[in-house]
Amino acid sequence: MSFDAISPIDGRYRREAEPIGRYFSDRALMSARVRVEAAYLGLLVKLGVAPRAKVPAVDVDMAALEELEGRLGHDVKAVEVYFRERLLRSGPRALAPFVHLGLTSEDTNSLSYAILLKSAMGEVLVPAYSSLGSSVARLAGKEASSAMVARTHGRPAVPTTFGKEMAVFAYRIAERVSRLNGLRPMAKFSGAVGTYASFGLLAGLDWPAELSKFVEGFGVEPAPYSTQVAPGERLSDILHTVINVNQLVASLSRDLWLYQTLDYVHFVRPGKVSSSTMPQKENPVDLENAEGQADVSTSLLMMLAYRLQHTRLQRDLSDSVVRRLLGQGLAHSLIACKRLGGSLSSMEVDRPAMLADLRRHPEILAEREQIMRRLAGDAEGYEKVRASVGRGHYAAESDPLQYLGRSVDLARRCRKTVDGLLGGKAR
Repeated sequence: MSFDAISPIDGRYRREAEPIGRYFSDRALMSARVRVEAAYLGLLVKLGVAPRAKVPAVDVDMAALEELEGRLGHDVKAVEVYFRERLLRSGPRALAPFVHLGLTSEDTNSLSYAILLKSAMGEVLVPAYSSLGSSVARLAGKEASSAMVARTHGRPAVPTTFGKEMAVFAYRIAERVSRLNGLRPMAKFSGAVGTYASFGLLAGLDWPAELSKFVEGFGVEPAPYSTQVAPGERLSDILHTVINVNQLVASLSRDLWLYQTLDYVHFVRPGKVSSSTMPQKENPVDLENAEGQADVSTSLLMMLAYRLQHTRLQRDLSDSVVRRLLGQGLAHSLIACKRLGGSLSSMEVDRPAMLADLRRHPEILAEREQIMRRLAGDAEGYEKVRASVGRGHYAAESDPLQYLGRSVDLARRCRKTVDGLLGGKAR
């Protein structure tokens, strides 16, 4: 953790953000660029364009790359020169003229970012979101029969169970994770403005087909049509799905926050201080942090999702600074997920308090009574029950625990449904 960092992602939250940092730091991006350049050089050797020689492994010296970028004023050109100098120094020298041959910098960038995003999704985000969805599903099953008052518009409505309400969130999270897991980042590898003209000078090959296979080899989807930049719609799809997860994290955090104001749940933080002046306080600080982190992530990713779909004519560089915020936006999402998960693990459900509150509101059975009266032939059943409630004379004629509908079954089935969406057993 750096105490001089401007961004809290690189300061206060660095440890929690570290898994994302491995994919979106400057070092990670430079390493991916070197990897792409080396793989492309290997393709040229394989296709007989470059001399037959083994492409060596090239280390990433960030100090040397920084010096080159400062001198050249271009980050991808610095990678090209760095790679070529390594070949001239250590061999095979015959490959040096073929480094980056036919490419534009955005070919390297597009594929590098796509590789990094794919890895971050598969190795960090999807597992983290899946774990959260599974945790909520387990909670739903555990609290399947925990009866409580459902509130619509903030007012008592009808009986439900805490487990059923958690099942709704578990399903929604898992459904979005399933969608995210099915999205592949897209990259372009088609030359200066997507015409493949430069590659035609290298050899008379079906370059669109060859380069598509090259991109697919990284587990990335090739863009069949592009300008100098890849179409932004696929990235927008991915980011909007992450935004959906953020919204669910924020929404669940807010609901749990409201449940703790009703004393339905409590968040226990042994040994931790919640207030500097009120010793009795046990505040849901991680829950509130999760909500804030999700909101920050959403604001950043929303801007990226829309902004990166636009470029002037075939290319301008205004997207470059925007794209560099991708890691920060995803890091806030990861932290939000972790903080909410931590809150769930520290949460105690007060079932007696839920049940006591349920019995304090007999009016929540008014729906049942008006339906029963109308089924018995009373056309004014609704109006009569409403009038009774309005006069304060309403008394429930049945037990609210008998009006839970399929709440318990829905909550108990949730785990299996979530497992199916996440493609395996709940974590």
